[in-house]
Amino acid sequence: MTHSLHREGTIDSLDKDYAVFIYPARGYNYKGCEPRVRRLVEIVYQVGPANMIATTLRRNFYSGVTPEAVLDSIREGCRVFSVFNSRDKIRELLARFKEADQGISIVVSGLIDRVREIAAEVGLEPHTINLSLGVHGATGKLPAADIRQFTTMCGHAMIAPGLVKDALRKVKTGKIDSWNASLLLARPCACGIYNPYRSRDLIEELEPLYSVTRW
Repeated sequence: MTHSLHREGTIDSLDKDYAVFIYPARGYNYKGCEPRVRRLVEIVYQVGPANMIATTLRRNFYSGVTPEAVLDSIREGCRVFSVFNSRDKIRELLARFKEADQGISIVVSGLIDRVREIAAEVGLEPHTINLSLGVHGATGKLPAADIRQFTTMCGHAMIAPGLVKDALRKVKTGKIDSWNASLLLARPCACGIYNPYRSRDLIEELEPLYSVTRW
């Protein structure tokens, strides 16, 4: 899925950032998929995602929605987008998915060598691989690279550069801590793959260097 492929940052930072999609497909596993998607979402909750959204509810982890409300909302054709903040969790998730064997397509986005290593460890072979070729064109109009580490975590560009700067400014001036600043950034994400744990780490790295007049 292309909207999860363009996350930016260092290898160490991206190694704590893996998006996972539960994706029934029309003509293949769409009809009658409701209980199977629900079972996979139960597994997602058991492993512990950093964020998640179901297309039937359109509210992510940090908008006040409960797991019960998400599970109750699932209907035929529901797609679920999530993000995890460690390789260990992805390994556990894929192992549990494999054991559950629900026949629903699973998409994993992350550093390609890491994803292939994890898949091999649990005995899975990727069916298809998509790679980001970067951003081309008038790249001078893009936000600064530091800011793009945050904005590219939402595949639908709902995290505005100005919101990131405001969050950094509030942390710098002691109005809010790094975790609550990350939650403010996570809430607008419409695809449920903004990772506030990675965001918190990025804020703590940048805050000492940040100036209210920077960017």
